[in-house]
Amino acid sequence: MKQKKVIALLAVAAMTVGLFSGCGSGSGDEKKSGGKEKITLWMPTFAATDAKVTDEEFWGEKMEAFGKENNCEVKVEIIPWDNYEEKYLTGTTSDDGPDVGYMYMEMFYDYIDMGALTDIDEYFTDEEKENYLYYELGNIQEGQYALPVVVGNPRILVANMDLLKEAGIDKIPTNWDELVSACKKIKESNPNVAPFLQDWGNPHYGSLNEIYWPYFWGAGGEIVDEEGNLTIDSKEGLEATKFLYSLKEQGILPDSCTSNDDVLQPFKNGEAAMAVLASSNALTVGDKVNWDFQPLIEGPEKAQTFVAADSLVMFEKCENKELAAKLMKYITSADVMSDFHKTVSEQPPITKDETYSGDERFAELFSDYGDNFVSLPVFKGASSLYDTLYKNLQSMMLGEMTPEEVLKQTTEYYNTNLK
Repeated sequence: MKQKKVIALLAVAAMTVGLFSGCGSGSGDEKKSGGKEKITLWMPTFAATDAKVTDEEFWGEKMEAFGKENNCEVKVEIIPWDNYEEKYLTGTTSDDGPDVGYMYMEMFYDYIDMGALTDIDEYFTDEEKENYLYYELGNIQEGQYALPVVVGNPRILVANMDLLKEAGIDKIPTNWDELVSACKKIKESNPNVAPFLQDWGNPHYGSLNEIYWPYFWGAGGEIVDEEGNLTIDSKEGLEATKFLYSLKEQGILPDSCTSNDDVLQPFKNGEAAMAVLASSNALTVGDKVNWDFQPLIEGPEKAQTFVAADSLVMFEKCENKELAAKLMKYITSADVMSDFHKTVSEQPPITKDETYSGDERFAELFSDYGDNFVSLPVFKGASSLYDTLYKNLQSMMLGEMTPEEVLKQTTEYYNTNLK
């Protein structure tokens, strides 16, 4: 289990020293050797392990084309998700970080607060801004610090329709009560199949996007208020947390759920009847399983689920910001994104001039359910807060904490150490 909050607290002082010491990796002479400007790009992994095209291959090809067109060299580094934030923190406090990188909402506050990111608004014309469907989502903490590049991947409930049919269930559950009822029927019908899986053993708190936040929001919970105060310790938060704990108590979630770090593969193998997956992961299930999906699991108050709003960022220490902005525009162009969505990760378009080319079953997902999709708020200490909450929830699933203790102790830790 990674210690993000410890690293973040210890590295704050170091960040202030390293933020403005150069651009990317290497000295200025190294960056212009051979008469070519050098620029560094960091991207995460998106391609499935069995994909025909890897992330390295895709971005390597695209960056080679960009380099030829702009007489520059783009160094691409693909960062694994399991040490993503540590890698960025280390890079930012040294000369080894990127000029352009990819960040998710949980990361933004600290980097903006420390002056590490560039407000990119001046590098985009009004016409260019108008073409982006989600440009305004990049306006964070009173600056355009982000260019949304992946706005999508909603977490949806997928179901093996054959296993549901065997249990006498003719439709996918749409709310908490239906979910519990269906799980009990499946467990009785086929004891060798997990009725519902959650990856409580995943090492990264990003799993909260599937296993916690949709239920938290469904109960009417809010993570922070308008002033940025943490508000998870509420009756709504407790209702959601108790509901998830009850799944373990009722045997719907197996005792081994805290050692399970993957739900996709068991679902692909027909070992699980239902799971909440990112929409792009659901499409990797293929034809081996007769699956369908329900976009939302309605809670007592609302029907909401997580949606990504990840963005490209430019680091303030980048020496050639015009070139970096040009690279950001190239990556988010209709041509590159259309190819990315077809070959690497199926997502909806981010610009008006790109045509949707994804799976037909998701064609109306955003138009019909867009108002029910929620991204995470940006506030101080978000990553460390989520990491602490996740670890406490894991302890709850192990029987070491009560739902009340999870919310109370997480809030106390945040207010004392992070806020």
